[in-house]
Amino acid sequence: MGNPLNIVVVICHDLGQHVGCYDARGVSSEHIDAFAESGIRFERSFCTAPQCSPSRAALWTGRYPHANGVVGLTHAGFANDLHPKEKHLAQLLRAGGYETHLFGVQHEARNAERCGHEYRHGGGPCAAIAESFSDLLASRSAADRPLFAQVNFFEPHRPFPHENVESLSPDRVVVPAYLPDIPEARADLADYEASIASADMAFGRIVESVDSSAIADSTLIIFTADHGAPFPRAKMTLYDPGIEAALLVRMPGGPAGLVRREMISNVDVLPTLLDLAGLSCPENLHGRSFAGLISGGDYIPNDVVYAEKTYHTYYDPMRAIRTERWKLIANFECAPWQETSPDYLNNAKGYPEISKALHVSSANHYHPPFELYDLDNDPHEQHNLAEESDKKSVRDELIRSLRSWMEKTDDPLLDGPMAQGAYRHRMAEFKTSKTQ
Repeated sequence: MGNPLNIVVVICHDLGQHVGCYDARGVSSEHIDAFAESGIRFERSFCTAPQCSPSRAALWTGRYPHANGVVGLTHAGFANDLHPKEKHLAQLLRAGGYETHLFGVQHEARNAERCGHEYRHGGGPCAAIAESFSDLLASRSAADRPLFAQVNFFEPHRPFPHENVESLSPDRVVVPAYLPDIPEARADLADYEASIASADMAFGRIVESVDSSAIADSTLIIFTADHGAPFPRAKMTLYDPGIEAALLVRMPGGPAGLVRREMISNVDVLPTLLDLAGLSCPENLHGRSFAGLISGGDYIPNDVVYAEKTYHTYYDPMRAIRTERWKLIANFECAPWQETSPDYLNNAKGYPEISKALHVSSANHYHPPFELYDLDNDPHEQHNLAEESDKKSVRDELIRSLRSWMEKTDDPLLDGPMAQGAYRHRMAEFKTSKTQ
């Protein structure tokens, strides 16, 4: 029997798949790309939600946001949180004998203590987090308890911090196909990609630390992102650029340079890690282990993946089902077609100009009830086929499948509008305030 498996998971904010190994041209991501060549790249990896907290909560619990309680952001007045009985991966691994560490700021619960890490190392720029992680590994021996390290980078979240990296000239940026090629988009992308370059260097430091440590031969490393890039038709939407997320895995003794095309959801990560660690999974998980794709065992591919949004800065409930060919989005409120940061002057400067340049017709300024896209013929989801008569059977079958998933996972949205934590906290204060 070999040494117990050590587990290191590095997660970036807002990265999506905007790195070189996922064909994002011109991006400085040499260390991430080299890591992909040393392990497995999951080409069609999706998150369950296009916002930070709900996606991370699903990743770390193996359960969809509408079930684990994090239907919107956890910080400040948004006040969403994991339900009391939800188990974070750190809690499950700790119960299984792991020494659990948190680096950087978690964003899946109201406070870090809730997640169950034994040791918390604070936040800061990604370079400082990588050095803190390196210091820990330098002190470890192969005889120590197995290690779980959750490493959170703020980068490349807006306002796109980048240490020791110069932004590209905007005219050298390669604009993704889902965005208009306008100066504002190029300027935004130039700063975004500089922040990615900072995260790339920090990740390279983490990999170097593992490779030079006493636990190098027994450490699994995962590199991932919470959701898609922070631009219109990406983050905060259920279009593919909003729910695509990098997923790179390097297993000790595992394959190198392998690309898997199976559809993977980030709700599948927790059961996979427990499986690889030889620990049992809770019975209430929604995700399925894909350990067989890593270790060479059996695996039955997902026929579909699901995604959802309920809250980001406001109530905007939607659910989606994605098959190999089709995407159906069900929108349950007549909300604006694209959510924009309220701090757009400082934190999302390109959003208004990019949104205008997309030339969305006045008829589509608000969500339609359904959106249906043929991903084979319309990969950028530009042509909504939901009202086309010859697509009615496809649409209705996907609606039934999506509704069945919502029923099986006890989605509260089926029973009526959903309140987030902010409402419950504020209503409680409102009811208990004393009259003068």
